[in-house]
Amino acid sequence: MIFPLDRIARGLQVLLGKTAKEPADGLQEAHHRSQLHDVQRRIGIYLQALWGSDFVIKPSEGMLDKCKNSRPFIRDIFIHLPDTFYGLILDGETRFTGLDVYRAAATHASAHIIFSKQDFPEKLTDKWQRAVIGAIEDARVEALTIRKFPGLRQLWAVQHTATPVQARSAGDFLNRLSRALLDANYQDDDPWIEQGRSLFNAAQDLEADYFSTDIGQTLAHAFNSKNIKTAGFADQPGASYRDDNRYLWTPATVHSDEDQEPLIDVPMLKLLTNENVVTDTEQDTKQPRLQLNIRSAPASDTYIYPEWDYRTEVNTPFWVTLRERPPHDGGLDIIGNITMQNKHLITRMKNLLLAIQYRGVRRIRKQQEGDEIDINAAIRAMTDIRMGILPDGRIMMSSLRKMRDISVLVLLDLSSSANQRVPGQDHTVLQLTRNVCVLFAEAIEAVGDPLAIHGFNSRGRTDVDYYRLKDFDQPYDDAPKARIAGMFAERSTRMGAAIRHATHHINEQSSGKKLLMIITDGAPSDVDEPDRHYLRHDAKHAAIDARQIGIHTYCICLDPKADDYVSRIFGARNYMIMDHVRSLPERMLHIYAALTL
Repeated sequence: MIFPLDRIARGLQVLLGKTAKEPADGLQEAHHRSQLHDVQRRIGIYLQALWGSDFVIKPSEGMLDKCKNSRPFIRDIFIHLPDTFYGLILDGETRFTGLDVYRAAATHASAHIIFSKQDFPEKLTDKWQRAVIGAIEDARVEALTIRKFPGLRQLWAVQHTATPVQARSAGDFLNRLSRALLDANYQDDDPWIEQGRSLFNAAQDLEADYFSTDIGQTLAHAFNSKNIKTAGFADQPGASYRDDNRYLWTPATVHSDEDQEPLIDVPMLKLLTNENVVTDTEQDTKQPRLQLNIRSAPASDTYIYPEWDYRTEVNTPFWVTLRERPPHDGGLDIIGNITMQNKHLITRMKNLLLAIQYRGVRRIRKQQEGDEIDINAAIRAMTDIRMGILPDGRIMMSSLRKMRDISVLVLLDLSSSANQRVPGQDHTVLQLTRNVCVLFAEAIEAVGDPLAIHGFNSRGRTDVDYYRLKDFDQPYDDAPKARIAGMFAERSTRMGAAIRHATHHINEQSSGKKLLMIITDGAPSDVDEPDRHYLRHDAKHAAIDARQIGIHTYCICLDPKADDYVSRIFGARNYMIMDHVRSLPERMLHIYAALTL
């Protein structure tokens, strides 16, 4: 059998996840295709402009080739979008572009995060019932969003292409129902579609409890009269921008097996809208809200940084997304135990800093008034008097102590490797790092130098987390102590972005000297960059950029095999490798004293 070339082309487009009716012409395909890495930042700004809050957008991580995972989805409040979306051309006219699909998908997912608060009873429903309930919930959150932003109706509606002609499967009818609930101009005389439209439009309150569950179950049962098979329902929606609705049925307190990340209890996302603020203290008296344990940051705490690519020798702009995350508190007894066990070491460290606190005295001579007599000037004056010469009466001098004028920021590598035990000892690298922070902060407090303690980890260029455990203007009291006690280690080490952000904070200080000290146990690395040299070169350029604006960088590395890379990153005189870590706190203080004199 011979197949026409146009049918073969359309078949390939379907297999590749493209719209079935998109032309196979290469020029048109390139024009209407959008890729996530090109539009990710733009989409993030778009959502922030709509809701006044930041949403984390992640790629689907290479899952586009798997049909069941080629759709957008929400996991742990992160919006996951496919690497590529395609537009649609009908009769030579562009209906929508790939960028339109990204906008529609991101906005639809964010609407779920804001409005889908009901706990959906998965165990009480089958696949078909969940599909119908999900379609109603999709329509509900879009209707609530359209109330605030009426222009979004057209963005979503144009991407629904189901027609009454499509009536072979349960999925065809569900796609027609989805279009009917969104587009008032869509004509469909099927009784089941009309029933769904009537139930949805007759509802008084779109925010009522069990709105989607009640209507969805009613329609799911009513569909049985059509005698169309629904067992094992697995059809995908006709509109590619809609997510797979796993967010509705998967408890938000459970991580998927794919991430393998520990869950940390943090307050619910505070989403600012034009009318109200949804907070973690909001309680519903009729039906308990779904409590979400997430890590979130407002848009003002999101930063975009470039990254150096040594292969092209250029800075790639707007490449890395860094977010400041709220630190987690631990027990103050942890800090108290560290202090008690190291009282003598803390005293020795304080004495060292106090000894150099006022080192250097500048004497100002030839003063009419001062702290003491300048003997040499007084002798010259008496000699002039005896010789009959008018003496110089400025025989006093003042002693001006040179006060320390330095700010220091300690940047901690909080990647998962810090959970490993220190060779030959019972504690982990993270515990050692915590001990160093406590002893160092106690000693610095004695001389009053502005001190900040920050930490970082990462999971790809779009997800670098930054924790401010103690800030420069913050006293070393219970608040920073609790944060140091509660710090944890996970994920990877995108050091260059963290150095750039630490440079941003320390550069805001007015001190004459500025010191950035990095404590790490390994080389820069991340899950999305297999080239081990790439992030090392980027960290090197971040350190160079810091030095060019007057910030001295120094690295304390706990990796005994780090000589081959740490010297290239920070310079031959700007690092120390600690093979024997027992003396690390005191050695670190000696380095600090030497660098700050």
